[in-house]
Amino acid sequence: MLVLKQEEGRKVICNYGLDPKLGKYHRTYCEICQKNIEGKAPVKTCPDCDSKNITMGVFDRIEEIKDKKESRSPSHRPPYVYQVPLTFIPGLGGKTIEKLLNHFGTEMNLLHKLSKDDIEAVVGEKIAKNIVAAREGKLKIQAGGGGVYGKVTTKLE
Repeated sequence: MLVLKQEEGRKVICNYGLDPKLGKYHRTYCEICQKNIEGKAPVKTCPDCDSKNITMGVFDRIEEIKDKKESRSPSHRPPYVYQVPLTFIPGLGGKTIEKLLNHFGTEMNLLHKLSKDDIEAVVGEKIAKNIVAAREGKLKIQAGGGGVYGKVTTKLE
């Protein structure tokens, strides 16, 4: 409770969560074409088949209902850091993830704290580069929609 009330010097210093683009309902999905509809949100009809038989994505809903005025977060609000879970990072399978977790303890350590050199010493340069790129938001993500998770489409070599 002290943290929530910001008493005795306590406060939330950071929030971490799944990159929204990886969510299963991030973008609008056309039920006829069976694909996500990209483009300027909000999308209300499919540009390919002109159908209104769509499942509106969260991003599109937010764009539709948001206030047009500029909103401001309270000055004490901590940053929100998007993260890409290890299972989404190219080149990482179950055995490699298990090896990393056995060596470093937690996924949060891997995603946010460890140096590229530390990771590279355990799993090699290519995988270490992809983990650091995920941390820095440098991997390209294909947005999820229609009940299908988004996916990382670009890995560093």
